[in-house]
Amino acid sequence: MNASGAPTISSIAPSSGSQTGGTSVTITGTGFLSGATVKFGGTAATNVNVTSTSITATTPAHAVGKVDVLVTNSDGQSATLTQGFTYSLPAPTITDISPATGPTSGGTQITITGTNFQTGATVKIGASQATDINVVSATSITARTPLGPVTDQLSVDVVVTNPDSTKATATGGFTYTVPPLAVISVTPNIVLPLGAPGAGPVVVTIFGAGFTTVLPTTVTVDGVAATGVQVVDPVTLHATFPARAAGTK
Repeated sequence: MNASGAPTISSIAPSSGSQTGGTSVTITGTGFLSGATVKFGGTAATNVNVTSTSITATTPAHAVGKVDVLVTNSDGQSATLTQGFTYSLPAPTITDISPATGPTSGGTQITITGTNFQTGATVKIGASQATDINVVSATSITARTPLGPVTDQLSVDVVVTNPDSTKATATGGFTYTVPPLAVISVTPNIVLPLGAPGAGPVVVTIFGAGFTTVLPTTVTVDGVAATGVQVVDPVTLHATFPARAAGTK
């Protein structure tokens, strides 16, 4: 205790919590007396327990922002930790994702249900950011899934992050499935024929769906195997086509 007998506050932990209150804090200092009271931004804390160097208490509800922490001893002497505690919006939660499955080609429109979503929140599905994110309300977000993994059908985490960096995670909340194999386009699809000046093997990009690295992937052109086949992502392949006689293959 200092010479004057007044209390002192050296720290508070944690130093932030939800605006709804209910955060259990420990105030460290000296000169605390039995019966001391604690106020956060002028509002009394609850569940106050006192020793000479430590006080535990539960924060009351308060508007978002920094507030002073005031400890007043039973003899009327007090100490203030100026702007010692920060009230923030409560962290988000995720209670449901619908639908919870979709193809590795991405593009599935999902609805995330939960609480405390803030305007400007982001959504990450697996390793990639979702697109077309719309925070409909504090309890609902719509988003479109990005490309999934090429390694296998896989359940991935869904993470909602608010602008204040608070976040919620639904572990394994979305499952990517491999759709039926499909070829949509080949680029380029016109090349010089065998025997033409400059003709030779051509690297092409094949766009489609259901591409995966789990199983061996082969590409043939009119029955002749392409070389250098590479699965880039679930909707993209690269392959080298051999030079062939003129005609559509």
